[in-house]
Amino acid sequence: MDTATGTPHGVSQTKNSAFAMLLLVSSSLCAVYEAMPRSALAETTTGVKPYHIPAQSLSTALTTFGQQAQRQVSVDPKILSGHQSAALNGNFTEQEALARLLAGSGLTGRVSGNVVSVSTTSSITLGSVRVGGTVTHENPTGPGVGYVATTTMAGTKTDTPITEIPTSIYVITKQQMIDQQPQNIQEALRYSPGVYSEPYGSYSSGEALGSGGAIKQRGFSTQQFVDGLMSTSLTSGETSFLERIEVLNGPPSVMYGQSAPGGLVNMTLKKPTDTPLHQVSVGFGNWNRYEATVDVSDKITKSGNVRYRIAAIGDTQGAQSNYTHYKRVGILPSLTWDIDPRTSLTLIGSYSYTPADGANAGAQYPAQGTLVTDGYRRISRSTFAGLTNWNEDSRKNAMFEYQFKHEFNKYINFSQVLRYEKTVQNDKDSYNDGGVDSATPNLQYYTPETRNYSSDSVAFDTRLDGKFKI
Repeated sequence: MDTATGTPHGVSQTKNSAFAMLLLVSSSLCAVYEAMPRSALAETTTGVKPYHIPAQSLSTALTTFGQQAQRQVSVDPKILSGHQSAALNGNFTEQEALARLLAGSGLTGRVSGNVVSVSTTSSITLGSVRVGGTVTHENPTGPGVGYVATTTMAGTKTDTPITEIPTSIYVITKQQMIDQQPQNIQEALRYSPGVYSEPYGSYSSGEALGSGGAIKQRGFSTQQFVDGLMSTSLTSGETSFLERIEVLNGPPSVMYGQSAPGGLVNMTLKKPTDTPLHQVSVGFGNWNRYEATVDVSDKITKSGNVRYRIAAIGDTQGAQSNYTHYKRVGILPSLTWDIDPRTSLTLIGSYSYTPADGANAGAQYPAQGTLVTDGYRRISRSTFAGLTNWNEDSRKNAMFEYQFKHEFNKYINFSQVLRYEKTVQNDKDSYNDGGVDSATPNLQYYTPETRNYSSDSVAFDTRLDGKFKI
Protein backbone atom coordinates (compact mmCIF):
# COMPACT_ATOMS: atom_id res chain seq x y z
CA MET A 1 0.00 0.00 0.00
CA ASP A 2 1.22 3.46 -0.80
CA THR A 3 1.65 5.14 2.58
CA ALA A 4 1.44 8.67 1.06
CA THR A 5 -1.93 8.35 -0.64
CA GLY A 6 -3.46 5.36 0.94
CA THR A 7 -4.11 3.78 -2.50
CA PRO A 8 -3.32 0.11 -3.21
CA HIS A 9 -0.11 -0.13 -5.26
CA GLY A 10 -1.65 -2.47 -7.92
CA VAL A 11 -4.44 -0.04 -8.77
CA SER A 12 -1.94 2.79 -9.43
CA GLN A 13 0.06 0.65 -11.84
CA THR A 14 -3.13 -0.26 -13.76
CA LYS A 15 -4.02 3.44 -14.31
CA ASN A 16 -0.52 4.25 -15.53
CA SER A 17 -0.62 1.41 -18.05
CA ALA A 18 -4.01 2.56 -19.47
CA PHE A 19 -2.76 6.11 -19.88
CA ALA A 20 0.39 4.96 -21.69
CA MET A 21 -1.72 2.84 -24.08
CA LEU A 22 -3.97 5.90 -24.89
CA LEU A 23 -0.90 8.00 -25.76
CA LEU A 24 0.41 5.24 -28.01
CA VAL A 25 -2.89 4.97 -29.96
CA SER A 26 -3.10 8.78 -30.40
CA SER A 27 0.46 8.94 -31.70
CA SER A 28 -0.26 6.15 -34.17
CA LEU A 29 -3.39 7.97 -35.52
CA CYS A 30 -1.41 11.17 -36.00
CA ALA A 31 1.27 9.30 -37.90
CA VAL A 32 -1.35 7.71 -40.16
CA TYR A 33 -3.00 11.11 -40.79
CA GLU A 34 0.36 12.65 -41.76
CA ALA A 35 1.10 9.74 -44.08
CA MET A 36 -2.32 9.92 -45.91
CA PRO A 37 -2.26 11.54 -49.38
CA ARG A 38 -3.95 14.95 -49.53
CA SER A 39 -6.16 13.72 -52.43
CA ALA A 40 -7.49 10.91 -50.26
CA LEU A 41 -8.22 13.41 -47.52
CA ALA A 42 -10.12 15.67 -49.94
CA GLU A 43 -12.10 12.76 -51.31
CA THR A 44 -13.04 11.70 -47.80
CA THR A 45 -14.11 15.16 -46.62
CA THR A 46 -15.45 17.05 -49.66
CA GLY A 47 -16.19 14.52 -52.46
CA VAL A 48 -13.20 15.68 -54.53
CA LYS A 49 -11.39 12.94 -56.52
CA PRO A 50 -8.22 12.89 -58.65
CA TYR A 51 -8.81 12.55 -62.42
CA HIS A 52 -6.25 11.84 -65.16
CA ILE A 53 -7.94 11.77 -68.57
CA PRO A 54 -5.96 12.68 -71.71
CA ALA A 55 -7.39 14.72 -74.61
CA GLN A 56 -9.33 12.38 -76.87
CA SER A 57 -12.76 11.79 -78.39
CA LEU A 58 -15.59 12.70 -76.06
CA SER A 59 -17.08 9.21 -76.09
CA THR A 60 -13.77 7.64 -74.94
CA ALA A 61 -13.21 10.42 -72.37
CA LEU A 62 -16.65 9.79 -70.82
CA THR A 63 -15.92 6.07 -70.61
CA THR A 64 -12.65 6.79 -68.79
CA PHE A 65 -14.46 9.28 -66.53
CA GLY A 66 -17.02 6.61 -65.58
CA GLN A 67 -14.23 4.19 -64.66
CA GLN A 68 -12.30 6.67 -62.52
CA ALA A 69 -15.46 8.04 -60.85
CA GLN A 70 -16.86 4.51 -60.45
CA ARG A 71 -20.14 5.64 -62.02
CA GLN A 72 -22.30 4.33 -64.83
CA VAL A 73 -22.45 6.70 -67.83
CA SER A 74 -25.77 6.94 -69.72
CA VAL A 75 -25.59 8.73 -73.09
CA ASP A 76 -26.80 8.39 -76.68
CA PRO A 77 -23.68 7.70 -78.81
CA LYS A 78 -25.17 9.73 -81.70
CA ILE A 79 -24.90 13.02 -79.85
CA LEU A 80 -21.20 12.40 -79.05
CA SER A 81 -20.15 11.92 -82.67
CA GLY A 82 -17.58 14.49 -83.81
CA HIS A 83 -16.94 15.96 -80.33
CA GLN A 84 -13.52 16.08 -78.69
CA SER A 85 -12.69 16.69 -75.04
CA ALA A 86 -9.72 18.49 -73.51
CA ALA A 87 -7.35 16.81 -71.09
CA LEU A 88 -8.47 16.61 -67.49
CA ASN A 89 -5.87 16.42 -64.72
CA GLY A 90 -6.42 17.39 -61.12
CA ASN A 91 -8.74 17.03 -58.18
CA PHE A 92 -12.41 17.85 -58.87
CA THR A 93 -15.88 16.96 -57.78
CA GLU A 94 -17.75 14.66 -60.15
CA GLN A 95 -19.96 17.51 -61.44
CA GLU A 96 -16.97 19.81 -62.02
CA ALA A 97 -15.03 17.11 -63.85
CA LEU A 98 -18.03 16.28 -66.05
CA ALA A 99 -18.59 19.98 -66.88
CA ARG A 100 -14.95 20.38 -67.94
CA LEU A 101 -15.13 17.34 -70.22
CA LEU A 102 -18.31 18.63 -71.90
CA ALA A 103 -17.13 22.24 -72.26
CA GLY A 104 -17.69 23.56 -75.78
CA SER A 105 -19.74 20.55 -76.93
CA GLY A 106 -23.17 22.06 -76.34
CA LEU A 107 -24.05 19.08 -74.12
CA THR A 108 -25.03 19.04 -70.46
CA GLY A 109 -24.34 16.38 -67.87
CA ARG A 110 -25.81 15.54 -64.49
CA VAL A 111 -24.68 13.18 -61.71
CA SER A 112 -27.55 11.48 -59.94
CA GLY A 113 -26.68 8.69 -57.54
CA ASN A 114 -24.45 6.17 -59.35
CA VAL A 115 -25.57 7.29 -62.83
CA VAL A 116 -24.04 10.02 -64.99
CA SER A 117 -26.44 11.19 -67.74
CA VAL A 118 -25.44 13.34 -70.73
CA SER A 119 -27.94 15.04 -73.06
CA THR A 120 -28.28 17.92 -75.47
CA THR A 121 -28.69 21.45 -74.04
CA SER A 122 -32.35 22.06 -73.15
CA SER A 123 -32.23 25.84 -73.71
CA ILE A 124 -32.63 27.28 -77.19
CA THR A 125 -30.67 30.34 -78.25
CA LEU A 126 -32.87 32.67 -80.27
CA GLY A 127 -31.75 35.31 -82.65
CA SER A 128 -31.93 38.97 -81.75
CA VAL A 129 -35.41 40.50 -81.64
CA ARG A 130 -35.91 44.18 -82.38
CA VAL A 131 -38.91 45.97 -80.89
CA GLY A 132 -39.79 49.26 -82.52
CA GLY A 133 -42.60 51.76 -82.60
CA THR A 134 -43.49 55.41 -82.59
CA VAL A 135 -44.55 57.58 -79.66
CA THR A 136 -48.04 58.96 -80.24
CA HIS A 137 -48.15 62.74 -79.92
CA GLU A 138 -50.93 63.95 -77.65
CA ASN A 139 -53.55 66.14 -79.29
CA PRO A 140 -53.26 69.59 -77.63
CA THR A 141 -57.04 70.05 -77.91
CA GLY A 142 -57.97 66.46 -77.09
CA PRO A 143 -59.29 64.90 -73.88
CA GLY A 144 -55.85 64.12 -72.44
CA VAL A 145 -54.69 60.82 -70.94
CA GLY A 146 -56.34 60.07 -67.62
CA TYR A 147 -55.95 63.10 -65.39
CA VAL A 148 -52.85 64.37 -67.22
CA ALA A 149 -52.48 66.55 -70.29
CA THR A 150 -48.92 67.21 -71.49
CA THR A 151 -49.54 69.65 -74.35
CA THR A 152 -51.80 72.67 -74.81
CA MET A 153 -52.74 75.43 -77.23
CA ALA A 154 -53.81 77.83 -74.48
CA GLY A 155 -50.47 79.40 -73.56
CA THR A 156 -48.99 80.25 -76.96
CA LYS A 157 -51.74 79.22 -79.44
CA THR A 158 -49.26 76.64 -80.72
CA ASP A 159 -48.85 72.94 -80.04
CA THR A 160 -46.43 73.22 -77.12
CA PRO A 161 -45.65 71.02 -74.08
CA ILE A 162 -46.98 72.57 -70.89
CA THR A 163 -43.58 72.20 -69.20
CA GLU A 164 -42.03 74.56 -71.77
CA ILE A 165 -44.53 77.39 -71.21
CA PRO A 166 -43.49 79.92 -68.50
CA THR A 167 -47.11 80.47 -67.46
CA SER A 168 -49.35 78.82 -64.88
CA ILE A 169 -51.60 76.47 -66.90
CA TYR A 170 -53.86 73.74 -65.52
CA VAL A 171 -55.92 71.33 -67.60
CA ILE A 172 -59.11 69.58 -66.49
CA THR A 173 -59.19 66.50 -68.67
CA LYS A 174 -62.22 64.62 -69.88
CA GLN A 175 -61.52 61.71 -67.53
CA GLN A 176 -61.55 64.06 -64.55
CA MET A 177 -64.92 65.47 -65.61
CA ILE A 178 -66.30 61.96 -66.08
CA ASP A 179 -65.18 60.92 -62.59
CA GLN A 180 -66.27 64.08 -60.77
CA GLN A 181 -69.50 64.59 -62.75
CA PRO A 182 -69.63 68.42 -62.56
CA GLN A 183 -73.00 69.83 -63.60
CA ASN A 184 -71.54 73.16 -64.69
CA ILE A 185 -68.25 74.93 -65.26
CA GLN A 186 -68.11 76.31 -61.72
CA GLU A 187 -68.13 72.82 -60.24
CA ALA A 188 -65.52 71.61 -62.74
CA LEU A 189 -63.12 74.40 -61.66
CA ARG A 190 -63.42 73.81 -57.91
CA TYR A 191 -59.96 72.26 -57.56
CA SER A 192 -58.03 74.48 -60.00
CA PRO A 193 -55.24 76.60 -58.44
CA GLY A 194 -55.75 80.35 -58.75
CA VAL A 195 -59.51 80.02 -59.33
CA TYR A 196 -62.37 80.83 -56.93
CA SER A 197 -65.12 79.22 -58.94
CA GLU A 198 -68.17 79.81 -56.74
CA PRO A 199 -67.84 83.17 -54.95
CA TYR A 200 -71.63 83.57 -54.94
CA GLY A 201 -72.47 79.91 -54.78
CA SER A 202 -73.59 77.76 -57.66
CA TYR A 203 -76.68 79.88 -58.15
CA SER A 204 -77.37 78.63 -61.68
CA SER A 205 -76.97 75.05 -62.82
CA GLY A 206 -77.04 75.99 -66.50
CA GLU A 207 -74.77 79.01 -66.81
CA ALA A 208 -71.20 79.01 -67.94
CA LEU A 209 -69.08 81.97 -66.85
CA GLY A 210 -71.13 84.78 -68.29
CA SER A 211 -70.21 88.39 -67.68
CA GLY A 212 -71.49 88.81 -64.14
CA GLY A 213 -68.31 87.81 -62.29
CA ALA A 214 -69.51 84.31 -61.52
CA ILE A 215 -65.89 83.06 -61.33
CA LYS A 216 -62.90 84.85 -59.81
CA GLN A 217 -59.38 84.22 -61.06
CA ARG A 218 -56.48 85.67 -59.06
CA GLY A 219 -58.91 88.18 -57.54
CA PHE A 220 -60.48 89.36 -60.81
CA SER A 221 -63.62 88.34 -62.64
CA THR A 222 -62.48 85.96 -65.34
CA GLN A 223 -63.51 85.59 -68.96
CA GLN A 224 -64.49 82.51 -70.92
CA PHE A 225 -62.98 81.41 -74.22
CA VAL A 226 -64.20 78.59 -76.43
CA ASP A 227 -61.68 76.97 -78.79
CA GLY A 228 -59.38 79.96 -78.23
CA LEU A 229 -62.02 82.61 -79.05
CA MET A 230 -63.80 84.85 -76.54
CA SER A 231 -67.41 83.86 -75.95
CA THR A 232 -70.27 85.86 -74.44
CA SER A 233 -72.77 83.03 -74.38
CA LEU A 234 -74.17 81.98 -71.00
CA THR A 235 -74.88 78.45 -72.23
CA SER A 236 -71.68 77.62 -74.12
CA GLY A 237 -70.16 75.86 -71.12
CA GLU A 238 -72.25 72.68 -71.09
CA THR A 239 -69.79 70.14 -69.64
CA SER A 240 -71.26 67.29 -71.71
CA PHE A 241 -70.12 69.13 -74.85
CA LEU A 242 -66.52 69.72 -73.69
CA GLU A 243 -63.34 67.76 -74.35
CA ARG A 244 -61.22 69.66 -71.82
CA ILE A 245 -61.11 72.87 -69.74
CA GLU A 246 -57.89 74.89 -69.52
CA VAL A 247 -57.08 77.47 -66.86
CA LEU A 248 -54.52 80.10 -67.85
CA ASN A 249 -53.53 82.20 -64.83
CA GLY A 250 -52.04 85.64 -65.30
CA PRO A 251 -52.50 88.42 -67.88
CA PRO A 252 -53.07 86.78 -71.32
CA SER A 253 -53.43 89.96 -73.41
CA VAL A 254 -50.30 89.30 -75.48
CA MET A 255 -51.92 86.30 -77.18
CA TYR A 256 -55.64 87.01 -76.68
CA GLY A 257 -56.01 90.78 -76.86
CA GLN A 258 -57.85 92.82 -74.23
CA SER A 259 -58.94 90.44 -71.47
CA ALA A 260 -59.14 90.11 -67.70
CA PRO A 261 -55.81 90.57 -65.85
CA GLY A 262 -56.45 87.53 -63.67
CA GLY A 263 -56.39 85.12 -66.60
CA LEU A 264 -58.89 83.19 -68.67
CA VAL A 265 -60.70 79.86 -68.85
CA ASN A 266 -60.65 78.14 -72.24
CA MET A 267 -63.10 75.37 -73.12
CA THR A 268 -62.57 72.94 -76.01
CA LEU A 269 -65.64 71.55 -77.77
CA LYS A 270 -65.94 67.92 -78.77
CA LYS A 271 -64.89 66.96 -82.31
CA PRO A 272 -65.02 63.71 -84.31
CA THR A 273 -62.67 61.00 -83.03
CA ASP A 274 -60.29 58.82 -85.05
CA THR A 275 -61.79 55.65 -83.58
CA PRO A 276 -65.51 54.86 -83.33
CA LEU A 277 -67.25 56.06 -80.16
CA HIS A 278 -70.71 55.01 -78.97
CA GLN A 279 -71.78 56.13 -75.49
CA VAL A 280 -75.17 56.55 -73.87
CA SER A 281 -75.70 57.42 -70.20
CA VAL A 282 -78.52 58.13 -67.81
CA GLY A 283 -78.26 59.52 -64.30
CA PHE A 284 -80.07 61.03 -61.38
CA GLY A 285 -79.18 63.13 -58.36
CA ASN A 286 -80.37 65.49 -55.63
CA TRP A 287 -83.53 67.57 -55.97
CA ASN A 288 -85.05 65.13 -58.47
CA ARG A 289 -82.33 65.55 -61.06
CA TYR A 290 -82.59 63.33 -64.14
CA GLU A 291 -80.16 63.37 -67.00
CA ALA A 292 -79.58 61.53 -70.27
CA THR A 293 -76.60 61.97 -72.61
CA VAL A 294 -75.61 60.60 -76.02
CA ASP A 295 -72.13 60.73 -77.56
CA VAL A 296 -71.61 59.00 -80.93
CA SER A 297 -68.70 59.30 -83.35
CA ASP A 298 -67.84 57.22 -86.42
CA LYS A 299 -66.51 57.45 -89.95
CA ILE A 300 -68.70 58.29 -92.93
CA THR A 301 -66.41 57.23 -95.75
CA LYS A 302 -64.76 53.84 -95.92
CA SER A 303 -61.28 55.35 -95.68
CA GLY A 304 -62.28 57.38 -92.62
CA ASN A 305 -61.22 60.76 -94.04
CA VAL A 306 -64.75 62.05 -93.31
CA ARG A 307 -66.01 61.52 -89.75
CA TYR A 308 -68.91 62.78 -87.68
CA ARG A 309 -69.80 63.17 -84.02
CA ILE A 310 -73.08 63.96 -82.28
CA ALA A 311 -73.32 64.83 -78.57
CA ALA A 312 -76.70 65.52 -76.96
CA ILE A 313 -78.04 66.06 -73.46
CA GLY A 314 -81.38 66.40 -71.67
CA ASP A 315 -81.60 67.65 -68.05
CA THR A 316 -84.29 68.39 -65.52
CA GLN A 317 -83.83 69.28 -61.86
CA GLY A 318 -85.63 70.91 -58.97
CA ALA A 319 -84.26 72.94 -56.04
CA GLN A 320 -84.78 73.33 -52.31
CA SER A 321 -87.30 76.13 -53.06
CA ASN A 322 -90.68 75.19 -54.44
CA TYR A 323 -91.49 76.09 -58.07
CA THR A 324 -87.80 76.46 -58.96
CA HIS A 325 -86.69 74.31 -61.89
CA TYR A 326 -83.75 73.77 -64.17
CA LYS A 327 -84.42 72.28 -67.59
CA ARG A 328 -82.21 72.02 -70.64
CA VAL A 329 -81.92 70.16 -73.94
CA GLY A 330 -78.96 70.57 -76.26
CA ILE A 331 -77.18 69.05 -79.24
CA LEU A 332 -73.66 69.44 -80.62
CA PRO A 333 -73.09 67.94 -84.11
CA SER A 334 -69.66 68.12 -85.75
CA LEU A 335 -68.02 66.95 -88.98
CA THR A 336 -64.33 66.55 -89.88
CA TRP A 337 -63.01 66.23 -93.43
CA ASP A 338 -59.35 65.31 -93.93
CA ILE A 339 -58.99 66.82 -97.39
CA ASP A 340 -55.46 65.46 -97.75
CA PRO A 341 -52.72 64.32 -95.32
CA ARG A 342 -51.82 67.98 -94.67
CA THR A 343 -55.22 69.68 -94.76
CA SER A 344 -58.35 69.25 -92.62
CA LEU A 345 -61.63 71.09 -92.09
CA THR A 346 -63.91 70.71 -89.04
CA LEU A 347 -67.45 72.10 -88.83
CA ILE A 348 -69.18 72.37 -85.44
CA GLY A 349 -72.75 73.42 -84.69
CA SER A 350 -74.57 73.78 -81.40
CA TYR A 351 -78.07 74.53 -80.19
CA SER A 352 -79.33 74.53 -76.62
CA TYR A 353 -82.66 75.51 -75.13
CA THR A 354 -82.98 76.23 -71.41
CA PRO A 355 -86.64 77.01 -70.60
CA ALA A 356 -85.79 77.31 -66.88
CA ASP A 357 -82.29 78.09 -65.66
CA GLY A 358 -82.84 77.06 -62.02
CA ALA A 359 -82.30 80.55 -60.58
CA ASN A 360 -85.06 82.41 -58.71
CA ALA A 361 -83.88 85.69 -60.18
CA GLY A 362 -85.18 88.89 -58.60
CA ALA A 363 -86.85 87.13 -55.67
CA GLN A 364 -85.19 88.06 -52.38
CA TYR A 365 -85.80 86.84 -48.82
CA PRO A 366 -86.15 89.51 -46.13
CA ALA A 367 -84.14 89.48 -42.91
CA GLN A 368 -87.35 89.16 -40.86
CA GLY A 369 -88.24 85.52 -40.73
CA THR A 370 -84.80 84.31 -41.88
CA LEU A 371 -82.04 85.95 -39.83
CA VAL A 372 -84.40 87.64 -37.36
CA THR A 373 -87.14 85.47 -35.88
CA ASP A 374 -88.14 87.46 -32.71
CA GLY A 375 -91.75 88.38 -33.28
CA TYR A 376 -91.71 86.91 -36.80
CA ARG A 377 -92.62 83.49 -38.02
CA ARG A 378 -89.65 81.68 -39.61
CA ILE A 379 -89.73 81.45 -43.39
CA SER A 380 -89.09 77.92 -44.56
CA ARG A 381 -86.26 77.28 -46.99
CA SER A 382 -88.76 75.66 -49.33
CA THR A 383 -90.79 78.88 -49.56
CA PHE A 384 -90.74 80.29 -53.09
CA ALA A 385 -89.76 83.98 -52.86
CA GLY A 386 -91.45 84.91 -56.10
CA LEU A 387 -94.65 84.57 -58.08
CA THR A 388 -95.63 81.02 -58.93
CA ASN A 389 -95.22 80.23 -62.63
CA TRP A 390 -93.68 83.64 -63.23
CA ASN A 391 -90.13 83.91 -61.91
CA GLU A 392 -88.32 81.95 -64.60
CA ASP A 393 -85.44 82.92 -66.87
CA SER A 394 -85.05 81.09 -70.18
CA ARG A 395 -82.29 81.09 -72.79
CA LYS A 396 -81.69 79.92 -76.33
CA ASN A 397 -78.21 79.67 -77.76
CA ALA A 398 -77.13 78.75 -81.29
CA MET A 399 -73.56 78.53 -82.54
CA PHE A 400 -71.65 77.67 -85.71
CA GLU A 401 -67.88 77.24 -85.92
CA TYR A 402 -65.35 76.07 -88.45
CA GLN A 403 -61.71 75.10 -87.89
CA PHE A 404 -59.31 74.88 -90.82
CA LYS A 405 -55.72 73.60 -90.71
CA HIS A 406 -53.03 73.23 -93.36
CA GLU A 407 -49.37 72.22 -93.15
CA PHE A 408 -47.31 73.78 -95.92
CA ASN A 409 -44.33 71.67 -94.85
CA LYS A 410 -42.83 70.33 -91.65
CA TYR A 411 -41.91 73.87 -90.60
CA ILE A 412 -44.83 76.17 -91.56
CA ASN A 413 -48.46 75.66 -90.40
CA PHE A 414 -51.62 77.65 -91.10
CA SER A 415 -54.80 77.52 -89.00
CA GLN A 416 -58.01 79.48 -88.86
CA VAL A 417 -61.03 79.45 -86.53
CA LEU A 418 -64.30 81.33 -87.00
CA ARG A 419 -67.37 81.24 -84.79
CA TYR A 420 -70.77 82.89 -84.89
CA GLU A 421 -73.15 82.63 -81.97
CA LYS A 422 -76.50 84.09 -81.04
CA THR A 423 -78.08 84.15 -77.59
CA VAL A 424 -81.67 85.06 -76.73
CA GLN A 425 -82.59 85.49 -73.06
CA ASN A 426 -86.07 86.06 -71.58
CA ASP A 427 -86.35 87.04 -67.91
CA LYS A 428 -89.57 87.21 -65.89
CA ASP A 429 -88.82 88.62 -62.45
CA SER A 430 -90.82 89.91 -59.51
CA TYR A 431 -89.30 91.73 -56.53
CA ASN A 432 -90.55 91.80 -52.96
CA ASP A 433 -90.48 94.96 -50.90
CA GLY A 434 -88.51 93.38 -48.07
CA GLY A 435 -91.51 93.17 -45.71
CA VAL A 436 -93.23 90.15 -44.25
CA ASP A 437 -96.51 89.65 -42.39
CA SER A 438 -95.80 88.64 -38.81
CA ALA A 439 -98.66 86.15 -38.78
CA THR A 440 -97.90 84.36 -42.08
CA PRO A 441 -94.71 83.72 -43.99
CA ASN A 442 -96.15 85.19 -47.20
CA LEU A 443 -93.94 87.79 -48.90
CA GLN A 444 -95.06 91.08 -50.41
CA TYR A 445 -94.08 91.88 -54.01
CA TYR A 446 -93.44 94.70 -56.40
CA THR A 447 -94.95 94.67 -59.89
CA PRO A 448 -93.61 91.77 -62.02
CA GLU A 449 -91.22 92.67 -64.82
CA THR A 450 -90.41 91.08 -68.17
CA ARG A 451 -87.07 91.68 -69.91
CA ASN A 452 -85.74 90.28 -73.16
CA TYR A 453 -82.11 90.25 -74.27
CA SER A 454 -80.50 89.24 -77.54
CA SER A 455 -76.84 89.21 -78.54
CA ASP A 456 -74.89 88.26 -81.65
CA SER A 457 -71.14 87.80 -81.76
CA VAL A 458 -68.55 86.86 -84.36
CA ALA A 459 -65.03 85.80 -83.44
CA PHE A 460 -62.24 85.15 -85.92
CA ASP A 461 -58.65 84.03 -85.45
CA THR A 462 -55.99 83.30 -88.11
CA ARG A 463 -52.56 81.95 -87.21
CA LEU A 464 -49.40 81.25 -89.20
CA ASP A 465 -46.71 79.55 -87.15
CA GLY A 466 -43.43 77.83 -87.80
CA LYS A 467 -40.92 75.62 -86.06
CA PHE A 468 -37.17 76.08 -86.30
CA LYS A 469 -34.05 75.29 -84.33
CA ILE A 470 -31.91 78.04 -82.87
